[in-house]
Amino acid sequence: MAVLKTDSYDWHTYAAKDAYRLTSARHQEARLLKGQAFGLRKAGSKKDVYRLILKALGPSTVFSLSQAEVSSLLKKSRPVSDDAARADPQAKRLQARLGRIDPTDFWAVVAALNWPKFGNDPDYADTARSALRECYRLQDVKRLARTAAGKRRELQKAVEKLERAARSQLFLGGDDSFYDALALAVGSGKVRFEAFVRRPESFVKKFNATRVEQHNFESCFD
Repeated sequence: MAVLKTDSYDWHTYAAKDAYRLTSARHQEARLLKGQAFGLRKAGSKKDVYRLILKALGPSTVFSLSQAEVSSLLKKSRPVSDDAARADPQAKRLQARLGRIDPTDFWAVVAALNWPKFGNDPDYADTARSALRECYRLQDVKRLARTAAGKRRELQKAVEKLERAARSQLFLGGDDSFYDALALAVGSGKVRFEAFVRRPESFVKKFNATRVEQHNFESCFD
């Protein structure tokens, strides 16, 4: 599962078909879906109050539940073994890399995520998302998401300018393919991204011949 585990939490997997709605003390909302992992613990000295975190959001987003709510939730869930809940070596290494980086250094964060190497792993986006939220404040992760989107739009404008000059659609995929390819170019790192911006024809040549089948890079920051 590659959960970056907080030892005080007991981990479970939600098994019901219907989504379970959560609201935090800061009015953040989330939905617990079938198959998602969540951690529970008692809220310190507060009697009959529990804290809940979602694997996908990391420990910075905490929800409070009553004893009755927890009892109802656990009836729809199954426990996760300690071995499965423990962070795997890849997650630990990623957390260590991110912990040494200033979250305002966008390209350093991208390099640490190393999307070109690990992005084909279907579980890596979840691992990256958890690690980012473990290491950084939520506002830092949101800023990283905005920066990634801004870089994607920058490259998109360069490609569209090239197409206008050619009076032809050069990128042959659909809108979703274009979006995923642009995001992948950002996840490829500063050097390659800036080369694509300078020569957008190189982006078109590469990604017209490359089918992007992995998660969208920006999902790391969701």
